Amino acid sequence: MAHLSPPTLATLPFRLKFRQLVLLDALGDSQSLRKAAAQTHLTQPAATRAMAELESAFGVQLFERSHAGMAPTVYGSALIQHARRVLFDVQQAHAEIQALRSGSHGLVRVGSLLPPAAGLLPMAIGEVKRQFPRMRISLEQLPQRPLVERVREGSLDIALCRKVSSEEDAQGLEQSVLFEEDYVLVASPGHRCAGAATLHLSELMDEPWVLPHANGLFYAHVQGLFLAQVGRLPTNTVESSTPLSANLMLVEQYGFLNFMQKTIAQHYEQRGQLSILPVSISNPLGPHVIAVRSNGSMAPAVATMVQALRVAAGCGEEALAA
Repeated sequence: MAHLSPPTLATLPFRLKFRQLVLLDALGDSQSLRKAAAQTHLTQPAATRAMAELESAFGVQLFERSHAGMAPTVYGSALIQHARRVLFDVQQAHAEIQALRSGSHGLVRVGSLLPPAAGLLPMAIGEVKRQFPRMRISLEQLPQRPLVERVREGSLDIALCRKVSSEEDAQGLEQSVLFEEDYVLVASPGHRCAGAATLHLSELMDEPWVLPHANGLFYAHVQGLFLAQVGRLPTNTVESSTPLSANLMLVEQYGFLNFMQKTIAQHYEQRGQLSILPVSISNPLGPHVIAVRSNGSMAPAVATMVQALRVAAGCGEEALAA
């Protein structure tokens, strides 16, 4: 490809068109100019011309062309992420304007790990909807990494996740600690040790156990507890990284023991599905936090939900702290 002149900040905004960003987003997903053109209602020549103008505007090659399609270069990948943030921000602006026109309080998109979703999040949503019944709330349960990535790119407004401790991974995020919690040992309500005031791990070594999978951080933590207190691991075990429902069934119906996050265990104990035993272990994964984009502004709906979450977690009126 011919050498491209570097752009100047003064002229760049006048060379960009919104449809180019829409095309860039579609091309990032499909890596096919034909599919991206169809998706954005452009002819293929018009799409080719739009991409050439975009590369000229930035002075770099954004895609590698081949018979297999179009793969983004390092410059293309970076620009795709920025384009998606712009598109998400425009969508959010549209939602806020429509909310103001309709008299509602806007839209907030929340993603969560399971523990906050099991208790704290419903409490906050109940209070928000009591005050603003017409507020639109979107909920998703996701693993840690997609939660963080989607907040950073703008497709989620709030993530309830573990604290991101890596400085590099935390770039673009503002985090506020909600709560820390231990893991507790759970058994079926009819287990022989249910209701015991004190208990030692040595009394439970012959029981069947659901342990975390051996390739995870929490397994090493649990292993250290057994070795420190008993000197060995239990022998009747299942290593599980399956969904909570499978582990819960093993505990409730088949008599297994399992370490479970305290808020989740309390939820199921209140429903009579399990019993919390007097054995706990600290959590090596870090505190639960609210994570939002650190762009210096927060839509009214997002600010309302953040405050409700902090009140539900007992954090009071304190402002977000990075």
